[in-house]
Amino acid sequence: MKVSPKEQTALNEDDDQTTLNEDDDQGEMDLVFFVSTILYVLYLLSIELIYDKENQSAVNNFHLIVSNVWAFYPLMQAQGLWLKLLVASSAYFSVVWHWTSDLKLPLPHDKKLYGRGDSILSILTIVSYCLSWIPKTKVDEPTKEEEKKALYKYCRGKPNETAEWRCRWTYNLCINIVICFLIGILLYFTNENGNSEEIQVGICWMSISIAVISASYQLYGDRITITEKNRKKFIFWVAFGSVFGIIAFVHKVKPTVNAHCIWHVMVFSCSYCFSRASEYLEIY
Repeated sequence: MKVSPKEQTALNEDDDQTTLNEDDDQGEMDLVFFVSTILYVLYLLSIELIYDKENQSAVNNFHLIVSNVWAFYPLMQAQGLWLKLLVASSAYFSVVWHWTSDLKLPLPHDKKLYGRGDSILSILTIVSYCLSWIPKTKVDEPTKEEEKKALYKYCRGKPNETAEWRCRWTYNLCINIVICFLIGILLYFTNENGNSEEIQVGICWMSISIAVISASYQLYGDRITITEKNRKKFIFWVAFGSVFGIIAFVHKVKPTVNAHCIWHVMVFSCSYCFSRASEYLEIY
């Protein structure tokens, strides 16, 4: 079959692919994300105007649980099963923590366990996202015969698409898991001693610093082959993620239930944007 020059160029680019190709419906996903996020946050901000004081508390408590649904976006967009597992676990512990501590509804086990899980997993998700921006180390590519085997198909080689539901074992992933495991142990024991807040903040800022340095190197390093188009897309998503992150932390320190609902939406939206940004960095 004869291949046109345009098609041949596309094939050559795929052979030398350094960044992931977007899914066919990625644009629609992004549009739904932005529209739904804006509309939902506007609704949360309007609760005091829509409902009388008697109903405001009940509505805010309802959305304290429902706002965790925004974990759907980073869960679907995160690259690989490890990040998806952290996002899903963080959302789950957030729900059970608020269910037992704020709504005073019963669940098995001590509610302190849920609070500790919510706190630790939130930090580990941030740490893992930041570490995922470190330049990837190259791994041995499987042969065509090996690719036919399930082990290689799901656990080896470069990702085939964005938001992959696979666990591709690389040096970067192993380092990511080990660091998260060690930090999780540290946070568990510091939480026991009641002096974890400063350590949590320090770990977050250290992780964010690593992410900024890693991203800057990948954007402007001589060895990196990211195109100018991908640089602009990366900066676009980092900018929106940063805005969502700032809004999230502003509302995090506010004592109201309504502000905490907005915190949930904004922090998960930030995670979605950072997942999208990472798709424009080099695969290896």
